[in-house]
Amino acid sequence: MKIESMCIFDLDGTMDLTDSRLTAKLLRMSKNGTMFVTATGRTNNYVKETCRKYAIMPPRFIIADNSGTIYDNVEKRYIMKTTLPVETRRKILEEFLRLGGNLSELRYTDGDNVFASKAEKVKKYYEKETIIEHREEEELEEELLEEESDITKITLAGSKKIMQGVIRFIETEGIKTWTDIGATKFPHRARKNYRLDITDGETSKGKAVEFLSDYLGIDSFTCIGNGPNDFSMFRYALELGKPIVIVREKGEVESKELIAQVEEYASEIGQSDKVTITGFPINNYIDKLGEETSTKQRRTRFVKGLEYKAIPKIDTARKGSRNIGINIRER
Repeated sequence: MKIESMCIFDLDGTMDLTDSRLTAKLLRMSKNGTMFVTATGRTNNYVKETCRKYAIMPPRFIIADNSGTIYDNVEKRYIMKTTLPVETRRKILEEFLRLGGNLSELRYTDGDNVFASKAEKVKKYYEKETIIEHREEEELEEELLEEESDITKITLAGSKKIMQGVIRFIETEGIKTWTDIGATKFPHRARKNYRLDITDGETSKGKAVEFLSDYLGIDSFTCIGNGPNDFSMFRYALELGKPIVIVREKGEVESKELIAQVEEYASEIGQSDKVTITGFPINNYIDKLGEETSTKQRRTRFVKGLEYKAIPKIDTARKGSRNIGINIRER
């Protein structure tokens, strides 16, 4: 079957992964030739393990680490992977520690696994995870600063003041990175604090969608998400007149802020009719995508043709791995 479009889903806060009907819904998406793709701040292995854990049909392509990587789940290879330069890692780590950060609240990934401290609080936090590799804090720091370390994303945790301080440092120093800040329960589930994801400056979910669309020669797509790190792909989609779906999590401040930000931008560029807002989870709306509907509150347009069947093999023999910064417009 010829693939004519893509539907790019965020995972956490967007899809109910425990829904036993989810795979059937995703399978039905194939009937109109639309490919299932995920875009997440999590690692590539997290997505694959989660699909196995909940018996969910795996996506054909996995955009992971906030677009630090794009993985072809059929050919079992990365078609794009960006890493943080060692000098960037060094500067950020030094500032994080200077501001009062702790090595036990440092994590990083290589696109597949998460490397974190052996501290008891961290091991307890990750006790149900299988893709975590724990290190002594000195070893964690040493590996982070190794020239050959293949690090796609750094995640810092601590007070909001420290996270904002790191962001200010990055901006003042002109360090080319992409950052995403948000609340976290790491490494204490009961403690309210913040985390800061840091990836290479050439990455964002918007750039990853652009890269994948260009790579596959597919210009029809829909982006679905719920958090601040989804804004870049929403913005990219709206600029091309593509539909987006925002999943609103009840009571989440970040969801309200994202909706306001997207609505303002969509209004500015005359694309308000491309914005659909639903409640969590998106599962309940997958079968409705493709319909057009209106409500008293707003006129909404649902995405057309979201059907999925078997994962087809795509001829990528002539397309090698590329850095996402090549021929990609700044977004």
